[in-house]
Amino acid sequence: MIGYFRLIVRLSWLVITGFLVLIPLLILAKLFGLPMRIRHGLFASWRVQFLWVLGIRVNRVEGQKPAQSAILMGNHRSYADVLFIESGSPTIFLGKDEVRTWPFIGWAAMAIDTVFVKRKNKASRSKARQALADRIKMGLSPVVFPEGTTVAQGLLPFHPGMFYTAAELSLPVIPFVLNYTDPEMAWVGEEKFVPHLLRVLQRPRWSVDLHIGPTFSRSDAELLHQEVRAWMESRVK
Repeated sequence: MIGYFRLIVRLSWLVITGFLVLIPLLILAKLFGLPMRIRHGLFASWRVQFLWVLGIRVNRVEGQKPAQSAILMGNHRSYADVLFIESGSPTIFLGKDEVRTWPFIGWAAMAIDTVFVKRKNKASRSKARQALADRIKMGLSPVVFPEGTTVAQGLLPFHPGMFYTAAELSLPVIPFVLNYTDPEMAWVGEEKFVPHLLRVLQRPRWSVDLHIGPTFSRSDAELLHQEVRAWMESRVK
């Protein structure tokens, strides 16, 4: 009974503040050409409230919030990971092209300058990597999940493309690791978005342990790949 009450309260808050307030504001801000920092400021403010309402605490156990623009590269547990990342510069995301068509979430993603990629299309992957590099030059920090999909524990093999882009263009990479204290909150396999969201909304309280790494910058893509993965493997659960 308490779980259903919690679900109703949180879902109502999400619909009102997220779908009816935040997303329309982001879309209007984008249409009227307001600066990126204003749009990202709206999202960042809502993010703090969202985590509080859901009882999710982010514990930074290692490292400092990055002050410089860089490629923020981490492990992937669920779509909610975008809420757990800390950065001193506005963050943007690399998302699969299908997200663009999702109601509300896709619209919000476009409004905060998400870069979309068709993962099975080589030309699309190359174009997306260049777009992320351009965003760094604009003072933004792209968030990349090199596994390409979610996994409940450990790390999957990395897609190497972004390492080559970083090495070729001398872009800094700052790795991070997210460890969920409740692994059941991961969104993996064939589970649909709505059932998972409802499970998260009913969960009383849980937390995420965040590790932020040092800056890696290499002209050798293979070495960059190895060093970043080694750092992440030593901390991921």
